[in-house]
Amino acid sequence: GVAEDLVKAAEELARREWGYNECYLYVEKQNVPAVKLYRKLGYRPIWEDDSAKTLLPTESGKVKNVSTTIVCMKKRVGGLRSIF
Repeated sequence: GVAEDLVKAAEELARREWGYNECYLYVEKQNVPAVKLYRKLGYRPIWEDDSAKTLLPTESGKVKNVSTTIVCMKKRVGGLRSIF
């Protein structure tokens, strides 16, 4: 789908244009479809932050700050240099 194509395009850019050999991303743990997609594409979790906050819309049209868990995921994509 579109999400998979976008991730692959970002990986290609990082590898071919910028020469990086790794890609990192952050995803909310509760976003199960995204986590599954990233795992399918070869990303692996390297750490979690269970003290993170995110914004959620309310029925009144405002947003509220709520707790969430952020997962940092990493994938090797080739290239010559590391981000860290």
